[in-house]
Amino acid sequence: TDKVAITHSPQATPSQQTVMPTIKDLGKRLKAVTSTSKITKAMKMVAASKLRQAESAMKIARPFAGSMQSLMEPQIVPKEDEEPKGTASVLAISSDKGLCGGINSRVVKEIKIMCDAAEKTQQKMELNIVGGKALSGLVRTHSSYINMSFDETYKGPVTFSLASFLAEQMLSSPSETYTILYNNFKSVIAFEVKAKTYKGPEVLGDSGVFSEYEFEGDREVVLADIYQFNLACTVYGCLLENVTSEQASRMTAMDSASNNAKDMITRIALQYNRLRQAKITTELTEIVAGAESVS
Repeated sequence: TDKVAITHSPQATPSQQTVMPTIKDLGKRLKAVTSTSKITKAMKMVAASKLRQAESAMKIARPFAGSMQSLMEPQIVPKEDEEPKGTASVLAISSDKGLCGGINSRVVKEIKIMCDAAEKTQQKMELNIVGGKALSGLVRTHSSYINMSFDETYKGPVTFSLASFLAEQMLSSPSETYTILYNNFKSVIAFEVKAKTYKGPEVLGDSGVFSEYEFEGDREVVLADIYQFNLACTVYGCLLENVTSEQASRMTAMDSASNNAKDMITRIALQYNRLRQAKITTELTEIVAGAESVS
């Protein structure tokens, strides 16, 4: 006799079985999504208001920072063919709060690339982080590079005093180069991670640097003060650019979340009404059947 192989299909476990939601479940979910939609709409309006303020401050500060940069950058920006050597100090600017798209993850990604490149060239790198989001993204994998971190930086408005403090902290550790990593604002939907790199203040002591100018007082002291002032101006501009990018990204993210919540409400409401209508139809059918049996 021929042998027949019998196979048994595996039965679905209780966790794998699809359970149809009840009218009560759908009502609760509809209420929850509607409540979330109200929150995201409110956050979008708040972000839009903060964006206008941040963009206005950023546009005012751009000429202020640009005037110093046009004077200093030809002397202190490294050339493309120069190989990095010595210690590199990096100030990475992020935000303290989330729900603002991918601006913080982009900064973290760029920092990791810089750390890997420094490790390959055996260059020492010191990382100073502004904002808690970049710190939380790096503390597990790249904690050995972190020198200082500054949390709750954005409790108040961004001021030049804050930028001066950060520039002073950067210069407290002598380095060959100083780099500022931040989100450069282009438009409400476009911003990119940008890095500004400067040589150390010692480069201003080279012969021929600012030789066409006359100095009152000690030349080295004046140049050191100008270097620190230029760094503070650059940090100030970068902070404002990053804050504007953060608010623009948060407004866009909350707008997208509100639209998604609106679509979910439409789908859940349709499913809810179908179940409700089916229940009413079933009850009416049972009433009619009962009435006919009595008669």
